[in-house]
Amino acid sequence: MINKLFIFIFLFFYLSSCMALSKNNFSNNQLLCPTLLWGFEFISSNKVKVINTDLNNITSINEYYYDVDLDLSYINIFSNENNIRDRVYSIELNSLRVDVWTMTGGGFTTREMFPIGLCKFVEINNILSYIENLK
Repeated sequence: MINKLFIFIFLFFYLSSCMALSKNNFSNNQLLCPTLLWGFEFISSNKVKVINTDLNNITSINEYYYDVDLDLSYINIFSNENNIRDRVYSIELNSLRVDVWTMTGGGFTTREMFPIGLCKFVEINNILSYIENLK
């Protein structure tokens, strides 16, 4: 009886930790903001490619690090791994609102960049080509 209880407790904690890890991993997911010609391609468990198009219709790709904060429902994107002061973007998981972090006189502040409804998770083989075709 004690052995079965021990096995049950062990499996419970092991499976719950595995599920928590999988929720933090956005590998192979893509977030597309077609109106603005932007995309986020999560290429591993901690790296994301940000595809952005500027006002001159020039598209560029930058690679960043990301971390998922399930308590606050945000994906935080950083220019350097595990450095919260280098936060570049935040994506609110419930609404997919994208915020940009900028340096101001008072320190780092966030500005809403893409409001609710402009971005969605998609399944596209090549998100860069898809954005280029939208132009």
